[in-house]
This record gives sequence, structure tokens and C-alpha cells, in this order.
Amino acid sequence: MNIPTSINTIIGQQPYPLLFAIISGSHLYGFPSSDSDYDLRGVHILSVEEVVGLETGNETIKVLIEFS
Repeated sequence: MNIPTSINTIIGQQPYPLLFAIISGSHLYGFPSSDSDYDLRGVHILSVEEVVGLETGNETIKVLIEFS
């Protein structure tokens, strides 16, 4: 699989440490088209204070970056 170097940059810019990150979607299944995007999914490691308590936070971090 030919992974653009920008994917590593995006992974490095995440606000929380990552336990792991994967590419999903058409690239994972080996059927990307010329206009396919890269779907990244991962598991972040959060502090106990951010996980335990009465306050709820975002469950998903979503970033959309368009490359030309």
C-alpha cells in the first residue's frame, strides 16, 4: 500500500497519545479508486480525569483535510 507521508503527520498531530491507528475503508480492502480518501481510526489514551466523572466529552475526534 502506498501511504502518503501526510498520514504520519496527521497521526503525530493528535491531541492525545494513540494506542494504535489503522487505515480503514477502501484502502484497507484493497479497492481504492483514484479519488478515494484515507479513513483513519485509532484508540487514544486519555487521563483518568478525562474518563471518570460526571462531565461528558467528545467521543470522536473528526478532522477533514483536503489535499490538492
